[in-house]
Amino acid sequence: MSPRELKKLKEREKELKEREKVKEFEKELYSRECVAQSINFVVGKANKELPALIDREIFSCYLATILARNKEVVAVWLRILQGRCEIYLSKNSDWLNKDNKYIDNITKYLKNISKNAPVISKDNERDFLEAVTIYCSTKLKSRLKKLHDDIEFYGDNEHVKFFSDFLSVRVAMISNAENTNIITISGICKEYCEKIKKAKIESRIPSEFLRHIKKVSYYMASTIGIVECARNIQYKSLFSNVQVYRVNPVIIKNQPIYSWENIIRRFIDKDRYKCFMDRCSKKPKIMERISKVYTDKAIQK
Repeated sequence: MSPRELKKLKEREKELKEREKVKEFEKELYSRECVAQSINFVVGKANKELPALIDREIFSCYLATILARNKEVVAVWLRILQGRCEIYLSKNSDWLNKDNKYIDNITKYLKNISKNAPVISKDNERDFLEAVTIYCSTKLKSRLKKLHDDIEFYGDNEHVKFFSDFLSVRVAMISNAENTNIITISGICKEYCEKIKKAKIESRIPSEFLRHIKKVSYYMASTIGIVECARNIQYKSLFSNVQVYRVNPVIIKNQPIYSWENIIRRFIDKDRYKCFMDRCSKKPKIMERISKVYTDKAIQK
């Protein structure tokens, strides 16, 4: 075999290996989207079922939270390469022009934040926070309404009263009730969650009420988490050269995916998985979605 033929053969082998990697990433991403559609959460967001994610997974969770609007579910997959980062996104509906514009803008802000690090880029951080607030406003307002309803329903509970007073005081310190931004309230909820966690009193608070507080807090927590990652000089080359890929939201026929159990067991141990599935089995809507998404019994575990 001539040197030229040998070179072509090696290039062909390299190309085939790269194609296999792409197929594997697609399988991973679509598998996560299937889980998200089944149990109706953004894949990897802050959740008591997912307590010990590695840094890459945590960042994926943050992104998934700020990319999901209304009733959408979003799957995020990060690919870390030498000197750059690739982010693959998929969701259960089409990518609209406003989605693409939003993603392009936050990508630009994060690149600028990273390039300026360790100097804090106030303008880009402000613009990033504003973009997230506007894009996620419908879903965040819906969660705020549920929280408001909880405050009225559990009004006599001492912990609910404490939260209500805590919220009022913090709003008065930061701004005023009429002009308070919804993302500001998310930040106050985040602060409250940290406070009760440190005091170890979460178990005494009505679970539904606490769940809604945490859901509101996720937005500010995710925004801060993303910005802190972008500021980290350790990740400067990754963010400065980040590339974002939007994957077709429609899973093509015969698209291979990992099993339900395979994906979830990556985040929680066997005992927690069993408890998680016990709770899912008691919710008809979740079981209906699981049956609809996982039509193949081989991957329905």
